[in-house]
Amino acid sequence: MPAADFEWPKVSEGPYVQKTMPHDWLLQVIVDLASNGNVNQSLWMSSSTPFVFDSMTLVFPVVPATGLSDVNTGGVQSWLRFEGHEMMSGPFAKEWTREKPAPVLLQRMASGQLYPAGVMLGKWYWENPNSQTRTIQLMMQVPITSYRTILDDAAANKVPWPKGSWPEVAAACFQPQMFIDCGIDPVTFEMKMYNMKPIQDAVRDWTKGNPKELTPHKLAKFLTHKVVHGMIPGKPDIWWGGQQQAILGLDLLGAPLAMETRQIGLKDMGTVLVAVMREAGLPARMVFGYQAVEVVQDGNKAVTFSNNDRFRAWVEYCLYDEEKKTINWVPIDYQQFRFTSNAMPSLDQAWTFIGTLPYGQTMVPVALQAFPPTTVMGYGYPALWGWVLQPGVPVNLGQWVTVSTSRAGVGPKNPRNNQGESQNPPNQVR
Repeated sequence: MPAADFEWPKVSEGPYVQKTMPHDWLLQVIVDLASNGNVNQSLWMSSSTPFVFDSMTLVFPVVPATGLSDVNTGGVQSWLRFEGHEMMSGPFAKEWTREKPAPVLLQRMASGQLYPAGVMLGKWYWENPNSQTRTIQLMMQVPITSYRTILDDAAANKVPWPKGSWPEVAAACFQPQMFIDCGIDPVTFEMKMYNMKPIQDAVRDWTKGNPKELTPHKLAKFLTHKVVHGMIPGKPDIWWGGQQQAILGLDLLGAPLAMETRQIGLKDMGTVLVAVMREAGLPARMVFGYQAVEVVQDGNKAVTFSNNDRFRAWVEYCLYDEEKKTINWVPIDYQQFRFTSNAMPSLDQAWTFIGTLPYGQTMVPVALQAFPPTTVMGYGYPALWGWVLQPGVPVNLGQWVTVSTSRAGVGPKNPRNNQGESQNPPNQVR
């Protein structure tokens, strides 16, 4: 990595992806933890042994911006509760103090570098010797604006490879990330780098060893077609809880194994696409998100997302115009791209679902990694967030995540109509 005093290129947003039709959303995430392993609230207090700890750290990602969205970090609100009692709440504070514990937003690692892919991390820290609770709940509300995107494909095709360094946020995409190029060893439970040979071999074979013969945008299209139409999605990749909306976690193979297996889950496909783009030299990142509207128009027809499809993912890569000093994150809805022709179209023409997303205003980012890129633990399946209890490890743990959206201004604490119902009820993962 560059030295601390390295000067990154100063860039602004580029002209290649136009953001239109802004829609304001309120993303709501709820993390529930129960010490008896049961999500049923009626059983929490009757048959459980409390968590006992001196300190607790809980981390959930905040996505600052993507190719199709912006977030108002100053407007984020959160509530941390033990057995229903509020321990801390409100927006992110500048710092945590023992006298006034509050959530904080981490933007850089201790080294001063950005977190991988440019993600930010919300951190909730509680410290009190011999604390005890049977349930822990974190609720977070994030105001996000999503946009329909329109790509100037012809102009994007002409942007050459940079001769110097990538911008800082693009360079951060090459840092090791869970399920892209590293994972947890099932025996030692330690972080372990993958053998990336399957990814390396594929890129070398597809590009004849010279990926930069194509411009970055043409290469992104080429690799998307190779990955998406070379794999068979069908393996379930989400573990669902016993009740509606409850996500236990993600079941991912890791990019190299997914490349070899080929019969994979849709989110595995995204990890492979990111891995091959990075291997070819393109800064790329995974976006885990939520489909806020069930039925959308893709420009030609209506697309319906079933309840189990609405917690979804897409990929975006960085288009950096070194001469103009601009970057655009180009969104790729690889899940919908599956339904295009198996025959590769001309790289000189615009491709459906790459850059231009007529329904992008309904896609709400939640995370950039399956697990936070920090030192927190995951005591179950990876589920975007992580936590640490000190001392010791929780026993008989139950954990669930619920994701939902509503139009901005309508949420659990917002005004109701005369019938006591939300003016715009949230769309939820089921």
